[in-house]
Amino acid sequence: MEIRKMTLRDQRAFLEFEDELLEDKRSNPFVEWWPVEDFEDFVAKSDASEVKQSGQTYSTYTRYFAFIEGAIVGFVICFWEMNHPDCLKLGHLGYMVAPSFRHRGIAQALVAFALKQYRCLGIEHILIAAHEENHASRQLIEKLGGRLIALETVNHLGKKLETARYELRVGRP
Repeated sequence: MEIRKMTLRDQRAFLEFEDELLEDKRSNPFVEWWPVEDFEDFVAKSDASEVKQSGQTYSTYTRYFAFIEGAIVGFVICFWEMNHPDCLKLGHLGYMVAPSFRHRGIAQALVAFALKQYRCLGIEHILIAAHEENHASRQLIEKLGGRLIALETVNHLGKKLETARYELRVGRP
């Protein structure tokens, strides 16, 4: 498995990945994905996402995609502003795996990759949240040593979500 940032050459793989996520979203309440209307713009914004733009209210971030034999199988997103209000509420890390590749250890590999990125920056712990009823995600976070901090209702994108927020020790570089 290769984990890296998206490039324009990845458009076909991205469209197939996106189709699978959008289909899954129809019946899976835990899928947070919206159609990308302009792939080139998506890649350009992703490339610029690590630098705070004028007027930007959300945290800087990097989105890494996992590839197996040219297919995108999942992604992890790392939010870099440790004290940003959204990160303190929703976590510093998010991930998703394509339905056809679930239960193969990909989510664990993506989170391990992300933790290494934080560790390289000298960050010793992060917050990670999952929907309270997303037992698969919560089990993974707990398997990786996540310590439950709170079960709470948060407002996100105009919806109230029941979340489980964890602290996850990253370790030292």
